[in-house]
Amino acid sequence: MADNLDVDTQALLIKAATDSVMTALIQSGAVKAPKTAHKRVNWERTMAWEWGEKFYQAFPKWYRVEIGEIPGGKDEAIYARTRRYADLVVHLPDETLIIEFKMKAIPDVVAQLQNYKLQFPGTPQFQRYKDLPIRLILVCALIDLQTKAFVENGGIEVVEYKPKNFEDWYKFVIEKNRNYQNEKQ
Repeated sequence: MADNLDVDTQALLIKAATDSVMTALIQSGAVKAPKTAHKRVNWERTMAWEWGEKFYQAFPKWYRVEIGEIPGGKDEAIYARTRRYADLVVHLPDETLIIEFKMKAIPDVVAQLQNYKLQFPGTPQFQRYKDLPIRLILVCALIDLQTKAFVENGGIEVVEYKPKNFEDWYKFVIEKNRNYQNEKQ
């Protein structure tokens, strides 16, 4: 039979036979099913895109953009660690917005945004905007009262916004974690 079939057909038959044997072994419990890698979802990046297109469609904007000067004026990979990525930078006629997105806000975002503001004037890409006022904004789907007060006290505007992917995130991250914690007790 193998003499009558081309190499591609033989390969497909061998693969089908192998898959069939593996399925039978897995179902019988003789072999464990291979672990499947979970697809990593960048919830905040999706949220940033949705927000930017919804509220700032008519303005120049940059998603996940590096902030900070390039030491020595060279753009080498070694300096990539000294620069940080802002989720969204929007240029308005009279100010620049630096916006960070969090599905669940944590106090660390204060230092993160304040660092972006400090680094922004040295960013080569934004030299023409360096003299404009900078407004820092945190857009988050969930935030507790203490964190909100802390963030606002840091001079950062807080906007609560539930993106289209909120329910999926909540089920995948919050409920899954809650179920895991309950199982441990």
